[in-house]
Amino acid sequence: MNPLSFKFSTEVRSEDISNIITKNYSNVMTTFLELQTAWLGRAYSTFKDLDKYLILMSLVDKTFKSYSEYFIKYSFDQFYAVGQYELKKFNIVHIAKELSISKETARRKILEMEKKGLIIKNKKAVLMQRRGYNYQKPIDNITQISKFMSLISRLLKKSKIVNNEVSTNDFEILIKKNFTQCWGYFLSFQISYLTEFKKKFFGDYETLSIWGMLVYNQNIYFNKEAQKYDSSIIIEKYIKMVMSTKDSLGLNAMTISDLTGIPRPTVLRKLNKLVKNKWISKDKKGLYKFSPNEKNYKDLNDLRLENIIKISETVAKFYNTARIYSN
Repeated sequence: MNPLSFKFSTEVRSEDISNIITKNYSNVMTTFLELQTAWLGRAYSTFKDLDKYLILMSLVDKTFKSYSEYFIKYSFDQFYAVGQYELKKFNIVHIAKELSISKETARRKILEMEKKGLIIKNKKAVLMQRRGYNYQKPIDNITQISKFMSLISRLLKKSKIVNNEVSTNDFEILIKKNFTQCWGYFLSFQISYLTEFKKKFFGDYETLSIWGMLVYNQNIYFNKEAQKYDSSIIIEKYIKMVMSTKDSLGLNAMTISDLTGIPRPTVLRKLNKLVKNKWISKDKKGLYKFSPNEKNYKDLNDLRLENIIKISETVAKFYNTARIYSN
């Protein structure tokens, strides 16, 4: 593994990161939404079933947490070299509650994974087979989250909170070196983040993925325009400014299907649901655009503020773990 190009010098607080995100919201969220839409796209292309993928992710997350309890740490290469992993504390009820799915759905999805040889259930334990957790092998995801971490690092240095800017490559090295610890942070965040959106607003992960792609599409254009005038659009202005972008920036159903991997008939059905529930609008050209009504706007903004705290806490854990193991 390549050596780091520098040593971390300063511990960061989640409060500092929260302030950075709030003051540079348009810039930060473009990279963050890129990470999220790509992750959901890969997840769907893997299983064609996001509930099932989230269950598997939850099992991996619980495995990582059990390692942490016993101060066990594996690198990326070490973790994926092992043939199988045992999760001793396995409870379908807990998984269903965590992912906001019914117990019957959780049981059915787990049985399907057993039949495919991804996991083996043994009373209250589960053996995850190499084939199962290889579906979770997050090489591209590590690159994207490292890109996001590097952006935060650059903004921290610009604000004189840290002395060094950390490159995407250095973060990749550190995450792979401390894989079960660092990736455990991401999995715990991801499960909570996606499930909150599903539970509060959309009812299923496919609808969330489609809506997220529309938000990301408008955000890309908006962020390019914002950079011409003010590179640090704050959160209070962000949503209304994104919603004010031109109708021509919408996406049609076929493009959304291509970008998310979700079949076009399913995309159309979910889009109709989003239009009916006033999350998006459809113009005369058949293009869909993020445009929540006043209630959805308020609810979304409330959750957005909560998520800034969660993102900041997770980034601080990544950053400070990297700092400890780089020195």
